[in-house]
Amino acid sequence: MKTNYLKRYIISSYILVWSLIIFVAGPASLIFHAPPVVMWLVRNLIAWSPTYLLLIGWKWFRPGETRMTFVKRCFSGRIKPLMLLGAFGLVFGISVLSLCILSGIEGRPFLSYIDFGTVSLPLSALLAFTSGPTGEELGWRGFMKEEFDGRYGFLKSSICQGLVWCFWHTLLWAVDSDFTDWRAVPYIISNIVVITSLTVFMNLFLERERNLLYSVFLHFGFNIFYVFLDAGIGFFVILTVMYLILTPAAVLVRKRLLKNETNS
Repeated sequence: MKTNYLKRYIISSYILVWSLIIFVAGPASLIFHAPPVVMWLVRNLIAWSPTYLLLIGWKWFRPGETRMTFVKRCFSGRIKPLMLLGAFGLVFGISVLSLCILSGIEGRPFLSYIDFGTVSLPLSALLAFTSGPTGEELGWRGFMKEEFDGRYGFLKSSICQGLVWCFWHTLLWAVDSDFTDWRAVPYIISNIVVITSLTVFMNLFLERERNLLYSVFLHFGFNIFYVFLDAGIGFFVILTVMYLILTPAAVLVRKRLLKNETNS
């Protein structure tokens, strides 16, 4: 029987992240009452788990290829500064627009939803960048994308990738969320829709230029906004609607562009 390396990687990544949350993050927070910066470092350690799982266990997941060949391919595409800025600005802008809509509905100033907290802005940006954006992409948009792309077309592959990435966060919904009552339902729905949509947008950029820096910057553009966000469930409902509108539109634009390129 042919080994399903993708299934092996997904199961291993879930086991690893849930173990780290239970046995590292849990005690650090509940027993040792670690300060915010330390807990942020712990979260970064957890966020990097898809990458060091992949690289340390490389021969278990991709025995027919060397690590270096794989990594070089993941960053082989051209780096276009405007496209990098566009990847960041796209999702950052969607979040800003969603908050503007919420601000208008609730009649509150936009900045009243922003909390800069106790960690300095440069340090917050650095920690946010070195968390999921740099820690997860080699595993998700590197290894997992290649495996799913080898099985399915663009849209189905993107949805599968998004759902795996989404439910990888499942335990965090319970232990690292303020929405533990009825609001948990729209919050979870929002996570499913938004994370899957983000994967579609990432793959649109990666289809043009095979360089993970584009998904890193898109991921960072999404994450950095939530470092300072202090909004209720209404924001996530609006955000979900925004992605339900914009993602299908982006897929249709891609289809038309590919059709035009084929006919030209």
